[in-house]
Parts: sequence; C-alpha cells; structure tokens
Amino acid sequence: MDRRTFLASLGAATVAPHLPLRATEALNSGRITLLHTNDTHSRIEPFGPGNGAISGLGGMARRATLVKQLRQQLGPVLLLDAGDTFQGTPYFNRYKGRLDYQLMRMVGYDAGTLGNHDFDNGVGMLVEAMDSMEKLQHKNPPFSFVNCNFDFKGAPELGKRVRPYLVRDFPGLRVGLTGVGVAFAGLVAPKNHEGIGWRDPYESLRPVVQRLREVEKVDLVVVLSHLGYNLNGSAPDDLQMPGRVAGIDAIIGGHSHTFLETPTKVAQARGETLIFQVGFGGVNLGRMDFAVARGAVKAASGAAMPVMA
Repeated sequence: MDRRTFLASLGAATVAPHLPLRATEALNSGRITLLHTNDTHSRIEPFGPGNGAISGLGGMARRATLVKQLRQQLGPVLLLDAGDTFQGTPYFNRYKGRLDYQLMRMVGYDAGTLGNHDFDNGVGMLVEAMDSMEKLQHKNPPFSFVNCNFDFKGAPELGKRVRPYLVRDFPGLRVGLTGVGVAFAGLVAPKNHEGIGWRDPYESLRPVVQRLREVEKVDLVVVLSHLGYNLNGSAPDDLQMPGRVAGIDAIIGGHSHTFLETPTKVAQARGETLIFQVGFGGVNLGRMDFAVARGAVKAASGAAMPVMA
C-alpha cells in the first residue's frame, strides 16, 4: 500500500460503534483523552480470514479514521504507542520500519516508546526509520520517542532521538510522558542493540516521575511501558509498577499482547493508577479519559475500541 492509496482509503473506513463514556465532569477540571496502541507489528492492513476472533479487524486506514473522528468529537487528545511497531508482516521485511513510522506520523501520533522488536534490524536501521518521518512532506510533526531506562551513551545517534520524558500542555492541564523498555537479554541479539545498556525500569522511573511532579509541575503522569502486563514477579511489569514507583496516573502497556477490555485500577499513594493494554496487531484502539483538578485526578474511565469496518 503506497501513501496515496492509504490516504484515499481513509474515507472508506468507519468508526467502531461502541465508544467508552468520557470521564465525569469535574469542577474547574482539565480534561484529556489518551488514545493508544501497542505491539502493532507492521500490521498495515486488517487481519484476513482464518484469524479467529480478530479476522477482519485492524488496519492503519481504519485506525486513522477512528482517531480523526474522536479528535473532532473530544477536547484535548494524545495518541500514544507502547512499542513493538516493527516485525510481523512483509511490510516490515520490505520497508524496514520506515513505512510504519511514516504512517504513524500521518495518523498523528504524539509519542511512542521502543519495544524489543524495534531493534530487530539494529540501531542504524531504527535511526533510519525515525529519520524517514522527517523527510516525509506532511503537516503533522514527527512524533517523539520517550524512554528513561535505556542508556544510549554508546549509541549517541539514537540517543539524540529519544527523550527521557516529554511534557505537553493543554487548557487546565499539564501532562508528563515517559517510557520504559524490557531487558534485551534473550530478546534482542547483542549486535542489534550495540552501544545501548539496560537499567532497572523502577529505579529509572523514580527520579523522572519526581522531576515531572516537582519541577515540571505536571498534573498527570503517563508511562509508556514495554515491560509486559503481569510477569508474576519474574521481572519488572506493569502491575507491580504503581507499588514500586509513586506518582504514576496511567500506564499504557505492551510486550505481553494482553487483551484488556477496560483498564486495571491499582491503588497507590496518590489515588489510583490505570493500567491498560489492548492486545496486538492494531485490532483495538485503547481509550482512557481523565478529569484533573488542582493537580489530582478526579475521575477516570476507559475502554478498548475494536478497529473495524
């Protein structure tokens, strides 16, 4: 599918009929909707017949239409991704991730993090795929990459393209974004992450979240996590994170391909952390809505939306 065909197909896709309720209105509140994907794995087109319950679901054009309609209906929106954009179809074999990132820019992604499969062609090809967005003639700016637990000292070209955190301002609301990635051992060949070290995600997150809260004065902290939903204590994961790192409001997860219909709510010192992951292959678009007043979340809700014709 070339870019012209992709753009022409946007008008043919329809919006999934079921949308979650927005967060309850709060007095003097800022409102934000987080739309998100994870583990899309180069699924540019919908799944074909013979794929069970996900047959006919997904596709970048349909996702673009759904995102466009939601942005027209709602107030402030952030479109985010939790990694493993690469690997899984002939599109990746042919375009080496360039097409994925270019289409994500066209759809209007704001930020994403890196998964283990995003290193499958090595650091140099990952940088090349990132740079291909900047060469694309499109009104949307290239989306930002966030990660705070990879050490890029030995890979400065990639390090220049990945931020430890990002702050976005909206009416009555300041949002802080950061990201963490899974350990490379056993998942990524050493030559493919050459120059990049891995650090404990909880230890890496604590000073970043503290800075977002105390220095950047954000009202909402969002972590894009490619750790996995529940690893039963064998390694860091999303379910453990709220108890290990104070001050996180939302965790958008990936890596484990976990299908959740609604976010999991985990109690923490500041109230609750919403943890959400919506399967793989772009068959669902996640949505979380927050109403924030005086630096605290007053209401939050979410649901997974099937991406269908």
